[in-house]
Amino acid sequence: MLSKSDTFKSIRKAIDGVPVIDCHEHTEGYRFAPEYKESITSLIQGYVQSDLVSAGGEPHMKMLNDPSISTRQKWPIFEKLWKATEHTSYARVTKLIMEKFYGETEISLDSLERMEKKLLKIRDEKVYNKILDDAHIVCRLVNIGGGEGFSLKNYIEGKYKLPDRDRMLVPLPNFHHIGSYEAIQAVASILNRKVTSLDEYVDACRQIFSKMKERGTIGMKDQSAYNRPIRFSNATHEEAERIFNKIMENPRFSIGFPELIPLSDYLFHHFMRIARDLDFFVQLHTGHMAGVRNEITKTNAVLLTSVLEMHQEVRFDLFHGNWPYDGEFLFLAKNYPNVHIDACWLNIIDAYYARRLFANSITAVPHTKIHGFGGDYGDIPEYAVCHLLIAKDAIAAGLAEVVDIGWLTEKEGIKIAVDWLFNNPNEWYKLGLDPV
Repeated sequence: MLSKSDTFKSIRKAIDGVPVIDCHEHTEGYRFAPEYKESITSLIQGYVQSDLVSAGGEPHMKMLNDPSISTRQKWPIFEKLWKATEHTSYARVTKLIMEKFYGETEISLDSLERMEKKLLKIRDEKVYNKILDDAHIVCRLVNIGGGEGFSLKNYIEGKYKLPDRDRMLVPLPNFHHIGSYEAIQAVASILNRKVTSLDEYVDACRQIFSKMKERGTIGMKDQSAYNRPIRFSNATHEEAERIFNKIMENPRFSIGFPELIPLSDYLFHHFMRIARDLDFFVQLHTGHMAGVRNEITKTNAVLLTSVLEMHQEVRFDLFHGNWPYDGEFLFLAKNYPNVHIDACWLNIIDAYYARRLFANSITAVPHTKIHGFGGDYGDIPEYAVCHLLIAKDAIAAGLAEVVDIGWLTEKEGIKIAVDWLFNNPNEWYKLGLDPV
C-alpha cells in the first residue's frame, strides 16, 4: 500500500473492477508458459532476480533457478537474499503472488513447502486465461522478437495466430540492428527473397511492415537503449550505404555498435516514415534496463528530442517513466503533442517513483497523455496481475495526493484513474473498444 488516506482507499476501491489495457508484454500464450515444479523457482521468475543479484546472489542464481533442487536445500541461501531484498517493488510482486494465489502472508520454509503442493498450472489454457480475466485485462500489446513458437514469416503468412486479447507490434531492433550478412538476409527471408543493396533492404522492410499491418499489427516497439544511445542522428544514405555494402561484400564479416550506428540511425528514421504512412504508433524504451551492470545515460528519453522534432506526424509512446529521469520525461510529454508517456514496468521498478510521477503529471501534463499500466513480463500471467495491483496502488496514491490538496475532486481523480488504465490507451492506440 502506497497511502493510508481515506481518499486513496476510495479511489483504489473505485478502480478495482475497471477493464485494463496492458500496454506492453512479451507473451506468446499459455503454450509457452513455464511448468512450475518447485516453489522458489516459481517465485523468482522475471525481474526480482535482478534484485537478488544486486544483493550478492549472482553465484547462487543457477541453483535457485534449478527446479530439480528442493526448496529445503535452497532455503538457507534464499532466506538470506530474501531478507536483503524483500522491500523492493520487484519483491512486492513475489509477496502478492504468495498472498493472492497461494493464501500465504509470509515467505518462510513452511509456507513455501505448503505452496509446493498447489503450484499454478499456467500451461493450462483455462487457468492462464482465468488469471487475466479475473484481473479484467481485456487487451495486451505484445512485442515478440522471436521465441519458441513464433516467427515473423509464419505470422505474415497467417500460420501463427495471436491469442484474442493480444495485439502485435513490430519488433523494430530486428530490422535496424543488422551487423551481419546473416542478419540482413534473415529479414529478407521473411519475404522468401534475398537483398543486395540498401535500397532493396529498405523496400523489403516496408513490405514486411505492410503485411504485418494486414495481419493486425498496430504499432512498433524499439528497445535500442539496451545496445546503444537512443540519440538517432539524421545519417545520410551515403553514410549508411557504406556500412551496408561493407557487410554485403563479405558474408563472413560482422560489425557492432558503435560502428553500426550510422546504418542503424538511417534505417530508424526510414522506419519512422513508414510508421507515419501505416499509421503505426511507436513505443520506445527509455530509462532503466532489465538486468544489472547497465549504463543508464544512454537511455535518457531527452536524447530522443531530434526524433520527436523531425517526426511530428508519428505518435510516440515513451516507456518506463524514463526512470530515474522524471523531469525530462514530463518535459517531453508537456512539450511535444505527439508524445504520450507510458508507465509500463515502472510501477515495479520503483512504486514510490511511479506514485510521485502520477501526482506530478496532473499539474504538468494533459492527463489524457498518460498510459498507466504495462506488465512487461512473459507468459507468467500471475506476475502481470500482481504488477497491476501495485500499479493501481500507485495510481490511486498519486491521485489521492492531488485530491487531498484540493487540486482535483475525488470524482475527477477516479475518472482520471480509469482513463489511465483504459480510456487513454484505448483511444490513442486506436483499439476500438467501447469506452468506460
